[in-house]
Amino acid sequence: MSMAEEYIANKTKNEIAASEDNIPPHEPKIYESGYFFLSQQISALKDSMDAKFDRLDSKFVEVHKEIKDLSNTMDARFEAARKESDARFEAARKESDAKFDKINSKFDAIHREISGLQRWAFALIATVIIGFAAIYFK
Repeated sequence: MSMAEEYIANKTKNEIAASEDNIPPHEPKIYESGYFFLSQQISALKDSMDAKFDRLDSKFVEVHKEIKDLSNTMDARFEAARKESDARFEAARKESDAKFDKINSKFDAIHREISGLQRWAFALIATVIIGFAAIYFK
């Protein structure tokens, strides 16, 4: 206890002990010095709590900044991963398109060959029929 607090505490004890009011002993009389002492304690407690809350607020701001920085870092990583996967998908798409174009050109070549065979078969059948007709009607 500081000297001022001791002085106020002793003065309060003396004032309570020396009072001759008709207050029952279980309800002590409180004087101005007691209110002053209580006011000082409340002010000191308030100042202490304000300082602690200020420190706590600064810690929250610091933690919030760290979380935001981590969030930005993760966003950058996800963006890089997305770009990489998009590039891979694009490469795979181009590769599959090239393979399908090659297959389509092979089908086109086969279709032309079949079409040519159909014409050849029709011409062969027509020649055979004309040949049989020429031999038969001769």
